[in-house]
Amino acid sequence: MFPYLRYVVQSGFGLLLAAIGITLLAGYAGLLADMPRTWPADVVGVALLFFAAIYTPLRSYLQPADIVFLLPAESRTLTGTLIPALRRSALFGAIRTLVVFAIFAPLYAKAPVTADAAPAQPAAWGALAVALALLAAWNTYAAWQERRAVASTARLALRFARWTAALLSAAALLTKPLAIAAGFALLAAAVVSLSARLAPRHKLPWDRLIAEEAGARQRWLAFLGWFVDVPTEAPAAASRAWIAWIGDWVPRSRRFAWHFLYAKTFLRGEAFGAFWRWSALMAIVSAFARSNAVDMITYVAAIAIGGLQLTELGRIRFAEHASVVPLSPDGRRTAVSAVIRAAGLAVSALLWLIAAWPHVKASPALWLSALAAALLWTGWLLPRRAAARDEEEE
Repeated sequence: MFPYLRYVVQSGFGLLLAAIGITLLAGYAGLLADMPRTWPADVVGVALLFFAAIYTPLRSYLQPADIVFLLPAESRTLTGTLIPALRRSALFGAIRTLVVFAIFAPLYAKAPVTADAAPAQPAAWGALAVALALLAAWNTYAAWQERRAVASTARLALRFARWTAALLSAAALLTKPLAIAAGFALLAAAVVSLSARLAPRHKLPWDRLIAEEAGARQRWLAFLGWFVDVPTEAPAAASRAWIAWIGDWVPRSRRFAWHFLYAKTFLRGEAFGAFWRWSALMAIVSAFARSNAVDMITYVAAIAIGGLQLTELGRIRFAEHASVVPLSPDGRRTAVSAVIRAAGLAVSALLWLIAAWPHVKASPALWLSALAAALLWTGWLLPRRAAARDEEEE
């Protein structure tokens, strides 16, 4: 991964992140200088700390293998590799949550909604920070117990319980007296931890860790693939019946065979999974931001980064099916461009409606220009870029 990061920086993605960071910093300073009385500091704070606390990655770097031969190494792997990795994950989770809390604390103390609940003494601020750090560290422990569960239903139930406990604990710590909130958080953590002990568990969940490692590796390779050619792995196909039916609209003829293959592969592959999650997140941010500047920044970032995700479609190959379904390669570039264009234009229009609807009457020229730029980016520039790169690789 690290040898490829310099290509990410050279591509201009680092400049985009820097621009977004500077804009967010300016908005943060403006919010501190002129805090609206109705700004929902409690909701924002709970959401930020919740997501900071529940993120519990665990990189085991395990590769698929016959579990029978791994069992003799179970104790050595657990004590020598996984327990140190869990400690690092808990430490990073606590630091990440403390950083988020440190950024949010000035807003928390100044916002009228939460000013009464904010601590008055430095010692109380320190105790609140420690409680939030412990909440994040406990999430790492609870996520490990969740991974050890034998049944998938038990894992889902424990994850829901962990997320619920983290959400309610973060809300209590930010809005209630610290002693009462800390007691509630401790009780919620104890209930979830004791519930995990009731479910049948593996000593070391080899299959779960191998699957998580494969997923993390695929996501990193897919991200790096936006900027540089990297070795890729075959992603697993997802059903996605809620969206895959759109591919059935492609005419069933030899002329559109590549269109059908690329449409179905895109809708059921990893590229669409990342694309729709990113678009949905940006839509939620736009729906709740209610700020012209924030909505514009969100829209631009959504289209720019979402477009880069769409170009991943041009890297797909069907060589393993060539002997079964012989097709002329002439129509492949046209099909890639058509699928990227259709997905990009659809999302550009939908996100524009969500982001621009509250502001288009006040700033019609700005938002119409943004829509025109987005349609040009997704409807012309990205398809041409994907087709050109595909032609070079041939």
